[in-house]
Amino acid sequence: MQHKKSLPALVVFLSLGLVGGCNWYNSRDNLNRGVQAYAASNYPLAVEHFQTALEFDPEVPNAELYLGLSYAGQYVPQIPDTESFADLAIETYLSVLDRDPENTTAIGGLAAIYQSRLDLDNAREYYERWAEVDPENPTAHYSAGSINWHIVNLSNPELVFDDPLATLPLTAEEEAMSEEELEAAMAAERDEITQLVEVGQQALDRAIELDENYEDALTMKNLLYRVLAHMIPVDTDDEEALARREELVALADEWFDEATAARERNQEEATAEFGVVE
Repeated sequence: MQHKKSLPALVVFLSLGLVGGCNWYNSRDNLNRGVQAYAASNYPLAVEHFQTALEFDPEVPNAELYLGLSYAGQYVPQIPDTESFADLAIETYLSVLDRDPENTTAIGGLAAIYQSRLDLDNAREYYERWAEVDPENPTAHYSAGSINWHIVNLSNPELVFDDPLATLPLTAEEEAMSEEELEAAMAAERDEITQLVEVGQQALDRAIELDENYEDALTMKNLLYRVLAHMIPVDTDDEEALARREELVALADEWFDEATAARERNQEEATAEFGVVE
């Protein structure tokens, strides 16, 4: 009798096991189909498969990360109709990081979307986080350094182009300031830019330490030195300041030459490895 009473429980147990096995299979099957769709750049189909995989098994490895990548693949900067995909990608990447705070793909994905949206402060935060959790990755350090140049370019284009005509107009807040207040605010802004350049140069130095032929990092060092040079007016009467400007331009030229030499070395290495394509 005891054996007969336990039979229904056994059936339920076996049924649950069968359902669990089906869920496991369906989840992995949809994960694989999603990866295939993602590889083929069919992002809407990939989203469907990854969502289904997560419905069958919320813990299926990498499905949520691939879901974020698939949303991001449908986002086109400056195209309003695709902004919702950026929002979904950000939401999904953040969910991934809740489970795995050091997931470099999610961190880098967030940084890239924020940069595409010109939300450069958030982009800088995540690029720096990427470099922190992946310290041996030269691309992470390059990204953490180069974003500072983009911040300067967005806020003070005259320092990038060395052209006073490129200066952005004063904001309403700045227009309401007294002459002394405006001068103090601009001095503080220049100090902040100097700090951005210095921090950027440190990150780029680390990238070059890891890859001495990192052409983009070498080029960016040249560009950041030019920002510092352009902060000194070319028509100033301060001879010491002019000498400093010339010194900074000379340093920039040296790094430009280093970048050119690295490009030539990289091309020679690629030719030796793959041969010359006729």
